[in-house]
Amino acid sequence: MIDYESPVFVSIVLYTIYTLLLLAVGLTVWSVVRSLRMRGKEHASRKVIWSTLALLVVTLGATWLMAGTKPLNVNGRLYDNSTWLRISDMLILTPIILMVVIVVLMIVAEVIRRRNHV
Repeated sequence: MIDYESPVFVSIVLYTIYTLLLLAVGLTVWSVVRSLRMRGKEHASRKVIWSTLALLVVTLGATWLMAGTKPLNVNGRLYDNSTWLRISDMLILTPIILMVVIVVLMIVAEVIRRRNHV
């Protein structure tokens, strides 16, 4: 079995990544809340934002339920924590599903636009 030694500055890099991730999530939430407050209650973008958020939450829940819990053997190490296996599957499957939904919605919107335009 190969013994992998971790580089010297791994902890600094990880803490920097965690800090930047929290900053990005915080700024995103602040931006969405700010834009919702600045627009009127009947503005169309509010519906789009809430629909997108609902789709994200539903997709995260669905992919959590669909995720596999079969233990993985990676580099000679067994990963068998079902929670982390589900989270990793969820974070891989959710963007894929959302991208497929986006492509389908773009095609549907173009078909509707062409039908109404003619």
